[in-house]
Amino acid sequence: MKQQYFFGYLFVRSAKGLALLVTLIGIGFCVLQYSQANTAVSAVAYQPSTSLRRALGNLKDAFSATEQIVGAFNADNQIATPKVQPPRFPTIIESNADFAHVNDTLSRIDQDRQLLKQSVVSRFEAPAKSIEAKLRAYAANRESQPSPTPVALANPAPTAKSFPSSAQPKRSLFSSKLGAGEVEKRRTDIALRKEFLKVLGTKAENPENRLNLNEAADQLNALSRLLPEKVETSASAQSSSASSDPQAEQARKVFPSERVAGKLEQIRGEVTEIFLTSWTLDDAFEQASDVRSIESNKCRMATLAQKGIWLSAVSRILIGLLAAALVSFLILVCADLVKTFLDTASHTGVVADAINALRGSVVTTKSQTRSPESVL
Repeated sequence: MKQQYFFGYLFVRSAKGLALLVTLIGIGFCVLQYSQANTAVSAVAYQPSTSLRRALGNLKDAFSATEQIVGAFNADNQIATPKVQPPRFPTIIESNADFAHVNDTLSRIDQDRQLLKQSVVSRFEAPAKSIEAKLRAYAANRESQPSPTPVALANPAPTAKSFPSSAQPKRSLFSSKLGAGEVEKRRTDIALRKEFLKVLGTKAENPENRLNLNEAADQLNALSRLLPEKVETSASAQSSSASSDPQAEQARKVFPSERVAGKLEQIRGEVTEIFLTSWTLDDAFEQASDVRSIESNKCRMATLAQKGIWLSAVSRILIGLLAAALVSFLILVCADLVKTFLDTASHTGVVADAINALRGSVVTTKSQTRSPESVL
C-alpha cells in the first residue's frame, strides 16, 4: 500500500532535512548580508585627516610661542600673566567624540587667547580708564558749565614710573601676513596717540591724573616694541606723520572733559585694534577651527552613512531569518499533514480489505449452512 504513495512518504521522510536546509540557507543569507554591510561600512568610514593634525600642531606651536612672548613682556612690565594650560588634542581623531573633545579644547584656547591679549594692554587700559571715568564724572557734575582751562602747575610734574624696555622677541606675536605698510601705519598711529597722551599729561592739574597719563604713554612705548621690526620707513608713513601734526597741535589745545573722555575711549579702542589683532595665534586658531569644522562634518556624515548601512542590513537579516523560520515551519507542518493523510488512506484501505474479507467469510458460512437443507 505504501508503494502507492511513494512521493508522499518521500516528502514526509525528508521534511526535517528540507527544513534544516532552508534554515541553513537563511543563515547563509544573513552572513552574506552582514559581510556586505561590514565592507560597505569600512568603505564609508571616516579616515583621520592629516591636514587637521597639521593645523592642530601649528596651533599648539603658535600658542606656546605666544605664551612665552606675552609672559616675557608682562614680566618686563610687571604685569600678571594669566595662567593658561597648554592645549592637548587626541592622538587619533576619528570619531564624533574625538571631535567634541577637540571642540572643547579649541573653546578653551580661545578663552586663554583672549586672556593673554587682555593682559598685554591691561596696564595701559587701567590708567586710561581711570582718567576717562573721572572726566565723565566731572562732565556729569558740570554738564551746564564750560570746562575750565587747566593751568600747568608751578611744581615740577612727578616723573612717571619707567618700565624696563622689553627686548624684541625672536618670534613675533603678529602674523607674517601683516605687510610692511600696515606695520608702519600702526607705528605711526601709536606715535600720535602717545604724543596726545603726553600733551594731555602736561595740561593735567591733578598730579595723579598726570602720572596716569604718563604711565599710559610709557605703556604705549613698551607696546610698540611688540610690533615687527621694519628697517625701511616708507615715505607714505612720513607724510602721514607730517600731515597729522595739526591734529597733535589741536590735541595740545584745551578739551572739554567729556570730549577728552571720548578721545581716550577712542584711543583705547585703537590700541586694542593695533596690538591685539593679526596675531600668529589668531591665524593658527582660525585655520584649525576651519579645518575642524570641515572634518567634523565629514565624520558626522560618515557616521550617519554607517548607521544607514547597518539599519538596512539588519532589516534584511531579520527578514531573511523570519522567512527561513517560516518556510521551515511550513515544511514540517505540511509533512505532518501529508503523513496524516497517508496514514488515514492506508488505514482506510486496510479496514476496507478487512470488511471485504469479513463479508466474504459471512457469505461462505451462509452458503455452507444452506447446503444441507438444499440437499434434503
